[in-house]
Amino acid sequence: MKDFQLPSAMFATRSLENAGSLRWWRYLIAITITAVLAGCAVPTSPGGLSPEEAARLERLERANNNFSEGLKLYDAGNYDQAMKGFLVALDSGLLSAPLQLNARKHMAFIYCVSSRESNCKEEFEKAFALDAKFELAIAEAGHPIWGPVFRSVKAELEQRRAGRPLFAPPPPKPPTAGEKLITEGMTAYDAADYNKTVKSFTDALKETLSANDQIRARKFTAFSYCLTNRMTLCRQEFDKILMQKADFDLLPAEAGHPSWGPSFRAAKARTKAPTSTPTPLPTPAPAPAKKQ
Repeated sequence: MKDFQLPSAMFATRSLENAGSLRWWRYLIAITITAVLAGCAVPTSPGGLSPEEAARLERLERANNNFSEGLKLYDAGNYDQAMKGFLVALDSGLLSAPLQLNARKHMAFIYCVSSRESNCKEEFEKAFALDAKFELAIAEAGHPIWGPVFRSVKAELEQRRAGRPLFAPPPPKPPTAGEKLITEGMTAYDAADYNKTVKSFTDALKETLSANDQIRARKFTAFSYCLTNRMTLCRQEFDKILMQKADFDLLPAEAGHPSWGPSFRAAKARTKAPTSTPTPLPTPAPAPAKKQ
């Protein structure tokens, strides 16, 4: 009996050990199954994207929408709201480089038009940091408000890249009365206040202006008349420009405009039309000499 009981006791001990091991393995298997099931329960987007990727695409779409809305508000002259749209889009950190560049450019325009020249300059510098070859469009480069700031920033950066010392430019001459009125007119035009635009440019033309400023004043006066459906006055301004400068032409970005384009082309055609000369009367034959 003693020989029989010893193995039984040993078996019982091993059975208890095996039972403990079995419970441990069952516990591990349960944890593993739970983890697998939890992993299978993670939702995925219809396109098979992970939640992180789907969220990033949603943020990117929101940033692009904010940028597009900013452009619409800028075109409508609502500069404060446009600025908010551009800032929110840029703060996302997801805009493509071309869109970042476009947002910085329009923010510079808004700052310059709002007489915040230092902020305007800073935005142009950020634009050049994104693209060292950054340039304004032809229709933008000649703007009297932000054009000089852009050229100043560009020249300064070129001097730095060339390793040339930076010299403080001479203080600008104070603007004349005519130049002030030109600036007021451009600001009013950008704000779509066309009646004020016409008044400012009409007053400017009474002052001493360069030939280029005279043409610019008449051109934007014509634009303003056309945009407010005063087509006869619009055509008259174009006629005055062509009388002053027969080879004058609109910029490519302006020529196809549906409001003033047809009026300008009609004025241009009139200047090219051949003038009719009166038919000379026949010279009468000399009377025959009288015989004496």
